[in-house]
Amino acid sequence: MLSRVVRQRSRSAISSFKLRAHAAFAETRIGVGISVQATRLQSTKLSANPEEIYTKISDSADPKRNQFFQYTWGSWLENDKLKKSHRETRFSIEGVSNLVQELNLTRKDPANVDSSGEPLLQIKPVQQLKDGSFVLTNNLSNKLIGEAQDKDAKLLVKSIASIHEGKDLVLRIPYKLESDYSISQKIKSEVATLDFLSLKLGLNVPKVVAYGDNRSNALQTPFILMEYIEGDLLMKKWNPLAADSEETDASLKSVIQPISDFQDKILSVNFNKFGSLYFHDDVSVLDQADVPYDGEENPLLVNRWRIGPSIERQFAKNKNHLSEKIVKEFNGPWKADAPLSLITSVASIELENAKNRLGLAQADSASKVEDVEVLKKQIETFEHLQAIGSKLFNSKSKSIMNVEELFRPKLFVPDLDPLNVIESNDKSYFIDFEYSTIKPFILTSYPNFVAYHGAKVYNLEEDIPGFTEMDEVEKQQYEFMYYKTRNERLWELELNSRRHDLIAVASPHVKVLKSPYLQALELKTDKDYLYVEGAIVQLQAMWDAYVANELCGSSSSEFPVQYTEEFLDRHQTDLEEYQIETVSSPFAATGGWIPQDMFETLKEQGIIVETENGNYKVEAEKALEEEPEEK
Repeated sequence: MLSRVVRQRSRSAISSFKLRAHAAFAETRIGVGISVQATRLQSTKLSANPEEIYTKISDSADPKRNQFFQYTWGSWLENDKLKKSHRETRFSIEGVSNLVQELNLTRKDPANVDSSGEPLLQIKPVQQLKDGSFVLTNNLSNKLIGEAQDKDAKLLVKSIASIHEGKDLVLRIPYKLESDYSISQKIKSEVATLDFLSLKLGLNVPKVVAYGDNRSNALQTPFILMEYIEGDLLMKKWNPLAADSEETDASLKSVIQPISDFQDKILSVNFNKFGSLYFHDDVSVLDQADVPYDGEENPLLVNRWRIGPSIERQFAKNKNHLSEKIVKEFNGPWKADAPLSLITSVASIELENAKNRLGLAQADSASKVEDVEVLKKQIETFEHLQAIGSKLFNSKSKSIMNVEELFRPKLFVPDLDPLNVIESNDKSYFIDFEYSTIKPFILTSYPNFVAYHGAKVYNLEEDIPGFTEMDEVEKQQYEFMYYKTRNERLWELELNSRRHDLIAVASPHVKVLKSPYLQALELKTDKDYLYVEGAIVQLQAMWDAYVANELCGSSSSEFPVQYTEEFLDRHQTDLEEYQIETVSSPFAATGGWIPQDMFETLKEQGIIVETENGNYKVEAEKALEEEPEEK
């Protein structure tokens, strides 16, 4: 049990940091000024005094620019150069300048100004510019992109990364970790989702000025140009392992409540299908025929959005070798009366991906060295998930309170986290909507900052025999479990106070039933399939009871997956070995990624050393050496 707890602890310790450093987008701050022909670039390294570089906008071949585009947030123990190259975010600086000028001209277009010459900020269809990028004219306000001093003045990029004057915008460039199709869909959907949250629900989110979903634009890369929100991260207030007190309770709630409020508002809309939000013209003609939700009275919004294919992570992450045609077979959208199709679709695309990788490996055509035996075991697991997926829930069950409401299509934002909330002028702004999708609330997961999958401890002295007599190290292990349980419980209490009709998601039985699906959504390494299989195995012991109480979608007490004793023994051995490997291998929980400042410090200390093949290893004995006492 402790190995599992440590694994969860390791994940939680780095998840918030990874969220910033490993996001699929790189963010660059853009300053907009008046007629400046040179740009100041600032190094992306974490430093108190970052290096500034000046370059002419017209000099696209200036070698001084190269460092600015490099990934410098961290390093990997293996394949460091390759992984950094995938995260290089090169774009045309001259193109940014041209785009900003085009935005200014668009804003001054007679169709976009009122009788006084001020921007006419009314809702209009998305407009395509000459370079192929798109602009949301309703967001082209003077407050957002700056105001020209006279009608002939030009708005150009003044500086990048370090801004002290003018207006600030954020330029988001996706890492090259996914296929062009996935990146395109993801950008189009995220922009439409932000637009929906702002215009329909009136929520505090950054306003998008312009975007491009492919390389055919002035920036020569997919991008989102959006409002920059000044303020402090809500994460500064989050102290999840603070000891119980009235002050701690108030502090924890000050973080949980605004996020719970935001979730409550996005749950207010019942959609008509499962999938993801897009602008009307970005989905197929067939999908354009269906309104996303009923009852829209604003004629300007009736045909603004539609529901198209899901951009949930599992339909894009590590699917580079699957063709667009194959991905489209699995990523929806799905009808509202087929909620379990989301589970079987995830199982099917993971199965297809594993088979594809195995085929390439066996033909010696893989782009990396593959563990063939692991891929074969993955195939078994996803076949099992495929077999049980449609039977995990009974969407009409009388044993689940408000079951129909739990299975309605709802918008789900996977990255609700205090790291993605900025407090500014007494308001909370939410900034990350990547991979947002419409799915049944019962199939969603809790936000990572409060989610806890380990053994629950509600009272240390009552639940843990002999707790008061334990040594401090052992006490800390159980205290960690208690604090994680407490934080998750606080989240559930907030949900219950706002949406009591949805609180059945907190049922332990509901959590067990959806665990195989949620584990499949959390795959981070090739061996994480073991947790998917483990969740399916766990269901076997309870299946009779779930069938009898009509919780699952099967009338047969026979478990949908037939396991042999040999298979179960092998799986248990593999799982235990993987847990030991995860706990004993430094930085295994981060995939070998290390924050750059820590990496450089450990390298200077001789704890991290470079090997002959260009990889790095951790010298465990060196790490365990005690520092000499100062005399």
